[in-house]
Amino acid sequence: MALGKLRGQLRDGDYVLGEPLPIVDLARGMGLSATPIREALARLAGEGLIEDRRGRGYFAWRFDVADLVELYALNLLHLKGALDIALARKAVGGSPRELAREAMDAMLAGLGRAQGLAAFSEHLFDRVIAEGGNRALMGAYRAISDRLGPARRVEAEVIEGMADEVANLAALFDAADRTGLRDALRGFHGRRREEAGSIVDAMRARHVFQ
Repeated sequence: MALGKLRGQLRDGDYVLGEPLPIVDLARGMGLSATPIREALARLAGEGLIEDRRGRGYFAWRFDVADLVELYALNLLHLKGALDIALARKAVGGSPRELAREAMDAMLAGLGRAQGLAAFSEHLFDRVIAEGGNRALMGAYRAISDRLGPARRVEAEVIEGMADEVANLAALFDAADRTGLRDALRGFHGRRREEAGSIVDAMRARHVFQ
């Protein structure tokens, strides 16, 4: 419970400014003892999702532009690696572009625009990685994806036309157009690397005004 809750809060951007993660306060907020919180924080630190400052406690990572540029670059490498080893996936029934748009619209309606786009893009990238069938690659990708969670939840505030962009990625995936998908993924992550400064600013503003 504690591990899943804390992981979700980190992905949602609840802690992005390098603030401390006090065990007693977290335990009180979840209605748990300190032990499961301490174990969860140790696990998350081992995964590189938070920082363990020996003798000072646990802290959320402080995002800066260079960090974000690197994370986007690594995420792209993992996705391209999965595409290289994946079997082509054929769409079944209907137009891939129409099906992609319908699925995305349903998620946007349930979660709201920014959260829905973040959730849909994460779901799509999970599908790409899963088709690669490589456990080591999947584990490495998951760690980077968790780190990118806070950024993804504000991308729609910075990237114009993100809904069309994500729907196009999904359509290419469902049409098994690997070449087109690789090119589109390169452009998708390139835009975010270029806008990394604005994305970091949006993460900080979102956190401050929560």
